[in-house]
Amino acid sequence: MEKITRLLMTLMLAMLLVGCSLLPQPPRPQRLLSLEAAPLREMPPAGGEKVLRFDPVTAAGPLQGVEILYRRGGPEVSHYARHRWLAPPAELIDRAVMETLAPHLPYRAVVRPGTPADADQRLSITLLRLEQVFTADGRSQVHLALRVVWQTERSGRILGSRLFRYRQPARPTAEGAAIAAGQALERFFQDLLIWLRNGHGEG
Repeated sequence: MEKITRLLMTLMLAMLLVGCSLLPQPPRPQRLLSLEAAPLREMPPAGGEKVLRFDPVTAAGPLQGVEILYRRGGPEVSHYARHRWLAPPAELIDRAVMETLAPHLPYRAVVRPGTPADADQRLSITLLRLEQVFTADGRSQVHLALRVVWQTERSGRILGSRLFRYRQPARPTAEGAAIAAGQALERFFQDLLIWLRNGHGEG
């Protein structure tokens, strides 16, 4: 009788464990990652006589969401399931421009559209590519591409238009992609600042 009782208790415990495993599990929380550039190194403060109107950064269609994109060789693009950008990348880059780059631009002031100020020139940035690319040996790089258009405010005459492209080594994780993207963004800020300081653009 005691043996039967132990057997019944074992069966009941097994059924209870199976029942618990069938219950819906709460979704794992998503991790939000930011896109930030380090302060520019050894750069003098801004100075100049002109006012620059800086348009909000825009993005190509696939980059308008918050997914962190990656690809493993080939054309198929995927995204991380449990990691997201804190905001759409264009918004994060826009914020970084105003916080990190704008104080060093060669202008008397940098204003936004809608600001009641007379601007002399206008700068527009479009995010064309931001993704982590894995190689066959398991390594990865972040590919960043941005188009910058620099023009006069009143006539719209193009002063310069340039495509900036970067490849930054990254750890093969979502966090690694976010860190590498910030490093690539810092390189972009350095190059953009030099381009504007030179006072001319490339076609």
